Amino acid sequence: MNTKKAIICVIIVLILAILCIIWGISSTDINRISNGIETTANIITNNICTTEIPELTEEDEQTLEVQEADLEEEGFIRQGEVAYNGASKTPNVQLGEYQGITYYNQADSRWVNYMYSSIGDSSQTMGTSGCGPTAAAMVVSSIKGVITPPEMGDLFVEYGYRSTNNGTYFSAMKWVADVFDIIYQETYSLNTAVNLVRNNYYVIVSCNEGLFTYGGHFIVIVGIKGNTLKIYDPYLYSGKFNVSSRRGKATVEGNTVYVTIDNFRNYANATGYYCYKNDRTNIKDNNTDVTVTDNITSNVEKVNYTVRVNASSGLNIRSGASTSYSIVGGYANGAIVIITAEKDNWGKTKDGWISLNYTTKISSNSSNSNSSQSSNAESNSNTSSNSSTKYKVGRYEVNTEILIVRTGPSTNYSWKKYSDLTNNAQAQVFRECGYRPNGLCNRVQCDVTEISGNWGKIPSGWICLDYCKKV
Repeated sequence: MNTKKAIICVIIVLILAILCIIWGISSTDINRISNGIETTANIITNNICTTEIPELTEEDEQTLEVQEADLEEEGFIRQGEVAYNGASKTPNVQLGEYQGITYYNQADSRWVNYMYSSIGDSSQTMGTSGCGPTAAAMVVSSIKGVITPPEMGDLFVEYGYRSTNNGTYFSAMKWVADVFDIIYQETYSLNTAVNLVRNNYYVIVSCNEGLFTYGGHFIVIVGIKGNTLKIYDPYLYSGKFNVSSRRGKATVEGNTVYVTIDNFRNYANATGYYCYKNDRTNIKDNNTDVTVTDNITSNVEKVNYTVRVNASSGLNIRSGASTSYSIVGGYANGAIVIITAEKDNWGKTKDGWISLNYTTKISSNSSNSNSSQSSNAESNSNTSSNSSTKYKVGRYEVNTEILIVRTGPSTNYSWKKYSDLTNNAQAQVFRECGYRPNGLCNRVQCDVTEISGNWGKIPSGWICLDYCKKV
């Protein structure tokens, strides 16, 4: 800590001590305020923009709190009413001096551990669930004047826009426009949003599982050049777009993600656009230099051991480490799987995350012992003897909760999302299970036209026939 920062911290601590004596401030309030001392000192003594991109992993991203989606069914009209009717309770916020277009990262070391919770849960932080206030702080700072993510997060908590355990309510975005007097528009249309960006709007986008997130996430479109969108991602980390499902669909330069309109339409899985007019005449560009840093501690523990599934009806595989994430497949009871990472009693396998509550640890693996272990129920079946004669072409019915559809006849191939399935498969899946998982659900029927070992080719891709019955 440099001298200037140390002086600031000492002054704030003295003020807190005096207030505690005079006004009887509770220890809880003191702890909450003290939590922001280092953040405040950092902000005063450093560039307001995030200057370091964290060196995190795909596994860290898959443990984030899934963005709230409960209000989606109310639609924009109802959400607008919620925010507008709450405007009588809006605060008078003093903003810092305008510094130009502003990029913030929710995992910035200045506030990554700052609590963002409506229930006093210290595990709910800006780093784990703060994409909403971070996106909103970027917009307000870029149009009106500086406000930091933890300051915006505190406002969301105080005025009821922080959900109990699923991030930020969508209606917070209309409330932000009311509080900071910004011309505002909402739309479900990407074309409309793009036209607004061309007319000096910044657009906060809510995204479901896709190019930017495994669960739910807010990002900000801050510009456009030709047919390429310029995007600020609050949870940008080194290598985020180098994983197989994202590679080639986006490029990163410094703190900015560039995505073509077509790729955004096809892969972002955007559900709504919250558009803010930048009516400034003296817009300053963001020329902040960024570096990759390992100052941020990973939320995930790397491990290497084998478990057996102990769930009579099978065990769901999810895209992230909680039940809020989508189901992407399943393991049969007794399946042997390798766990490579842990977070809050969830384990990462090569196919996704499973609850370790329904498993029994059977061995610890050395780094070179994996080859003798089955990595999942599907690969167990890959080694069955005489599998080439076990199955014939024809119609099959899925006989497990969720069956992954892959691009080729083994678990080495990538799995397909619901949107990648044929129209017939999508219709059957939704009819049988009432939602849209990434795979085929129980009782869905499909025609197998080609056999490769214990894998069958269907119109949507390849499935493991060990989890089907012939009809």
